[in-house]
Amino acid sequence: MTRHSAILTNLLLSLPLAAGLLCTATSASAQLGSSSSETVTIPFAFTANHQQFPAGTYQVRRLPDGVMSLYNLQTARIQLLLVRREDGRVVETRGRLVFYHDETGNSLMQVWEAGTTIHSDLMVQPKLHQLVAKNNPESTFEVAMK
Repeated sequence: MTRHSAILTNLLLSLPLAAGLLCTATSASAQLGSSSSETVTIPFAFTANHQQFPAGTYQVRRLPDGVMSLYNLQTARIQLLLVRREDGRVVETRGRLVFYHDETGNSLMQVWEAGTTIHSDLMVQPKLHQLVAKNNPESTFEVAMK
């Protein structure tokens, strides 16, 4: 009977912890659900904020506090990016990602959100904007989001 009592005591002590974790997870998913997300298929490997990303289909979501998430639908891996939000003057009709291409590969520079005046510049790679303006503006290209 002592063994059963110990199991029951552990279960009763664990219940408030489990309830607290459930409430926290529900709150986090509600916050994530409040931000919009779009899906994009990127047919090439790329870098963003000095992180490597494989080609694939991603769910892009802007989170609070200058963070954007890229969720790889094939691998179920989420990577967070630091971004700086910029407000434009025109409402975007479609979401898109802007990449810079050079001899080292493709680098994500900006994320434009459909239905808003908002776009996000990646924080860790500000020199890319200087390279594009100075050297070769034709070295950027866009991938549309769904």
